[in-house]
Amino acid sequence: MTKTFSKIGVVGFKEKSADLALALETIGNWAKVHPEVTFYALDTLKELSKRPIHVVKESALSRMDLLLAIGGDGTVLSAAHIALGHNIPILGVNAGHVGFLAESRVEGLEKTLDDLIAGDFSTRDRMMIDAAVFRGKKCIAKQTVLNEVHIRAHAPERMVNVNVEYNGTLLTEYWADSLLISTPTGSTAYNLAAGGPIIHPSTPAVVLTPVAPSSLSVRPLVLSLTKKKVRMVSAVDRPLDLVFDGRTTIEMNRGEQVVLSESKSVTTFIRMRHTGFVGALREKLGWTGKPRLA
Repeated sequence: MTKTFSKIGVVGFKEKSADLALALETIGNWAKVHPEVTFYALDTLKELSKRPIHVVKESALSRMDLLLAIGGDGTVLSAAHIALGHNIPILGVNAGHVGFLAESRVEGLEKTLDDLIAGDFSTRDRMMIDAAVFRGKKCIAKQTVLNEVHIRAHAPERMVNVNVEYNGTLLTEYWADSLLISTPTGSTAYNLAAGGPIIHPSTPAVVLTPVAPSSLSVRPLVLSLTKKKVRMVSAVDRPLDLVFDGRTTIEMNRGEQVVLSESKSVTTFIRMRHTGFVGALREKLGWTGKPRLA
């Protein structure tokens, strides 16, 4: 792919991480011999960033040609929200644990940067969900998510009791500890831990996964959002918390409802030639159909 990256933003948060420190050192050394590329690090990295890396506020990163998200999947999610609406691709560099969205490694970062400026990469778009909270016909809040919308009781000791409509038809009434509505990207996050299925990133669908449902017959359900909507409202007179990508929480009160639809926005990921979704399943999730030999 032919694309020029003259301004690269760096997103990271774990200042005490040895991998993150090594990544910033590698970037600084690489930048000294590649003056045609300027790096701008988020100010959370000011203690680790040395010249020629510039330290900037988050708002400045919306003007980058590329974002390097160095950390785990949470860091990649933060980068995705910075990039939202600005058409900035993201390359995840794993400095966390599993780091399913962070395909590249810190140890190979120098080669990764060489490959980037040589155009030796491809891009992949990931679908997102638009969530709109309504009070009557008035929209009172909006969020766009890459991973999931998590519906939980406002009172932590309560269960969630929520009515769900799919494309204007009542689907079911969920009674569970909480309810996840996940994108294919989010299917390998909380959804997977809750027993939901893994969805290939190119599949235009979401999965509804109840967490610890009260009925044994309730199972995760995969639905298309293409030209369709999911509408949810509390089935009882109690407020619900809507948690968007684990970052933002909005309280949904009596008489309010949330409507989910496929977003026109996407998150674009850089994929290096040696990486891919199937390889990540094997490497990071230990994906195997047979028992390991001792």
